[in-house]
This record gives sequence, structure tokens and C-alpha cells, in this order.
Amino acid sequence: MNSLPLGLTRRTLVALSLLCLAVPALLWTSGGAIGDASPSVDANVTERYRAVDSLTGTRTVTMRADGTVTSRHVASVTLAPGTDRRRVRFVDASDRRYGLQVSNGSTLWLHETGRNVVTAINLTGPPTESRTGLRLQALVAAAGLTDDAGRPRSVGVSPLPVLPRHTGVAPGADANASYAVEFVETDTVGGREAYVLEVAPEADGSEARYRQRLWLDTERFYPLRTQTEWSADGTRRSVTTTYANVTFDAPVPTGTFRPEVDADTTVERPDTPRTEWYRSRADLVARSSLSVPAPTVPPSFELVYATRTTGRIDGVGLRYADGGRELTVATFNYALDIDPDERDVSVGGQPATIDDGPTTSLSWNCEGYGYTVRGTGVETDRLIEVGRSVGCPA
Repeated sequence: MNSLPLGLTRRTLVALSLLCLAVPALLWTSGGAIGDASPSVDANVTERYRAVDSLTGTRTVTMRADGTVTSRHVASVTLAPGTDRRRVRFVDASDRRYGLQVSNGSTLWLHETGRNVVTAINLTGPPTESRTGLRLQALVAAAGLTDDAGRPRSVGVSPLPVLPRHTGVAPGADANASYAVEFVETDTVGGREAYVLEVAPEADGSEARYRQRLWLDTERFYPLRTQTEWSADGTRRSVTTTYANVTFDAPVPTGTFRPEVDADTTVERPDTPRTEWYRSRADLVARSSLSVPAPTVPPSFELVYATRTTGRIDGVGLRYADGGRELTVATFNYALDIDPDERDVSVGGQPATIDDGPTTSLSWNCEGYGYTVRGTGVETDRLIEVGRSVGCPA
């Protein structure tokens, strides 16, 4: 059986599949007593959010494990919400390889700290528009804050993704009936008033593996703070992202979303994988030299798109969605570094491992190829069923 080349580990390749299939990260919740009188929101949340042309401010990202801070990064940012245009300069980049990140929506430039070297990465993906505004509208309505003048009133909602790029998931009235939304209180973030909403799985109880809390600006409904918390390997982990000193719709100077490059700058363009996107599995089968998995998925899940990735590592993937729940199945032309002693379950007679987190993954090898099944909002037992339906094809 082939081993994974050039020092790539199983988790590295699983992360690569995330980039190719664009599985979004999740948000989270903590603290605060629910019970304040709910305000009345008569604004169209989607329109208010979409009307934000730019955001400038200071972003702080803090990660914790069992309440202890493990990392904290502060950056000045300029963002164009709903797009991939952004400029992020870290205040203290001494422990970061890239101190400045700039994207114009089609290319991401990473500026190395202490060196006049820039890495340029092409951003690719299926043609989709951001659904964040629609999801925010659904969350605010589900929390009972909107009036009845044509506003959505669904209680079945899905959590808001941190990264809406290419999610391919459109929220709807029945997006995910297993999640509930509650209004917590009105708070302030960086001097701006915010509605605090909590999203949690209805069936998980007080020790839910995943929860979400959002602080939405009361005027523009942009998330000024988000918290994500989940349990993995007996540890409670969280990430908090906060925006302070926020200004909406300030004029953006020319060149903001361009790299800082001069005659002495070395621009490197790595050999990144090329990804092609298809609307059906049949179209992917017709174009791929790799065998495309034929998984059995729950009937409520629909195929969003299929992918074919070529480069140093070749792979194919299928992405399914059911409201806010997401399921991906992928295979690569290299085996993952799974030690038989790491066996959590068996798939097709092969040892398979499970990695828990906001997105849970199941990985195994078969005849020199690596396979992964990943799920957001999908039970681990269901992931195993999907993996076993793929098995170890000859």
C-alpha cells in the first residue's frame, strides 16, 4: 500500500479535503442568562446585512481549552462582507509566518513576516452567492424578534457558518429542525449595541457537544462577536472572534485589496491543486479517471455539487446538504497514514479512525486509496453507515 508523500499526514489530507469541498467552520455559545424581554425588530435583516459595503476595525480571535487561553491574535481588518475581499494585518506577527493577508476575491496573497516574500494562491470554487444575510434573517425570526409582516417565522434553523464562501447551502423554513434559537439579551460590543442570540441542538441537553452564540449589531445585523464551542477527546474547546472599533461603509482606499509588492518582492505561486466542479455525480464519473464513490446517504440529503481535484494529490468528492447539515464523501489517490492500532471501527474490513470536532470525520484506506466521510450536524453512527455503504471497492 502506498504511503502519503512529502510528509503529508492523515489530518493534513483531511484538511486538504476541507479546502477542496469548502466545509464551513461553525460558531458557538457560552454564558449569560436567557430571559430578557425580547425587542421588536421591524427591519429586513437580509437587506440591512447586504447593504454593508465595507467593515473596518480590530479583530481579536481567542482560542481556549477547558477555559484556558491557548492562543490570541489581534489584527486590523478591512472586509467586504459577502465576498472574499479582505485585508488582515496582524498587530504582533512575530509568531506567525504570514503577517499580512490580502485577497481581492480571486487571489489570496500571504506576506511572510520579516521577509519580502509573498505567496499568491488562486481561489477557486463553484459560482454561489453568500447566503449569510438569509441565514441571519432566519435566526432573528426564529428567536421571535421580527414582526409578522412577511418575515420568516421558522423555528427550524441551521447554525450560521463563519465562512460563507461556497457553502452551497440555502437556508429555508425547514433548514434543520434539531436546532433551536433563543434571544438572550441586548449587550454592547466595542461600544455598539448588539442582540445576543443562542443556537443549540434541541436534543443534546445541557452538555451539548456544539453550541453557538452571536452578537448581532442592532443596526446592520453584522456579527460583532461569535463564539464556537465543542467537545473533543474529553476537552471543551472554544474560539471567540470579536470586532471592535468598527466602522461600516467607510471609503476603501484604492489598493486595499491588492498585495504590497515592489521590485524587490519575491512572489511565489505554489503548485496548488486544480479543482473542477460538477452538478451531478454522473458528470464527475464521465470526467474522472478515479473511481467515484457511490454512497448511500439519508433520503433528506441532496447532492450540492461534485468535485474533481488534480495536482500533487488527485481526488474526487461529493457534497450533500440537508438544510444546515452537511455531508461530504471523498477519495484520494494516496493512502492515509492510519495505524491499525488507531482502529475505532472497521469499514470494508479495513481499520478506520474517527476524528471528533465541530465537523466529524471518518477515514480509512482501501487498495492504496484514502477515503473520508465528513459530517456537520450529522451523527457519528450515521457517518459510519455512509462510510460502510462505500466500503472498500475493488
